[in-house]
Amino acid sequence: MKKFVAIIAALVLALSCTAALADTIIVATNPEYPPFEYVEGEATIGYDIDMFDAIAKKAGFEYEISPMAFDAVVSAVATDVNTVGLSGISITDERKLTVNFSEGYINAGLVVIVKADSGYETADQLAGKIIGVQQGTTSDFAAEEITGIDNVARYGTFLNAVMDLSQNQIDAVIIDKPVGQALLASLKDDTLVMVDMGLQADWYGIAVNKDNTELLDKINAALVELEQEGFFEELAVKYFGGEAEEAPAEDAAEAPAEDAAAE
Repeated sequence: MKKFVAIIAALVLALSCTAALADTIIVATNPEYPPFEYVEGEATIGYDIDMFDAIAKKAGFEYEISPMAFDAVVSAVATDVNTVGLSGISITDERKLTVNFSEGYINAGLVVIVKADSGYETADQLAGKIIGVQQGTTSDFAAEEITGIDNVARYGTFLNAVMDLSQNQIDAVIIDKPVGQALLASLKDDTLVMVDMGLQADWYGIAVNKDNTELLDKINAALVELEQEGFFEELAVKYFGGEAEEAPAEDAAEAPAEDAAAE
């Protein structure tokens, strides 16, 4: 009997600890993805971080940043009810099998960075070339869908891929447009240009554990309020110097969810 009581007491204690943790959300992110998330000094900052900070204030919870490799983010969310994924994550049907997504908050289409003198203007010209991507992202999956591309160089970060391109180690880099813009602006390398080859449009969303619908509802409600307050316009000016293709939160559930690709 005493053993049974001890077991029950231990279970009650465990449940109470879990409930207490629910007030602190763990944010799984790969802080090597400027301007969405990156490290400056000892702080992780960026478009996504500013947005989630505003969401947390409206929803009334605390959060902690947990840096990790990008391809570990969705798995971290799927295995922990109090973890969200925030890392420029594209909403795809494949990912929705394991996690839920908030409404889309920005439309980031795929573009291609090439050498300015390459003459590459269309996707079919990439056939037979060495194409750089960030592993596990929409660029990675998109490269596999382009006819004739059979030599894909996978990197831990887009920056490393672009640096190899600048050194003529690869022929092109498939990348999300706002990330490509930020990298080219920071590198100031006039031998590189960004080309829109009409690959696809991606909506970014916040990944949430499938068992935490309460958190998902709070995040979506906060996104609606932030959109109505003009918050995303302010973020676009701060991080992109102008307008970004953000989606009104109430309409973003209809955002494209291409299964072929994902950051």
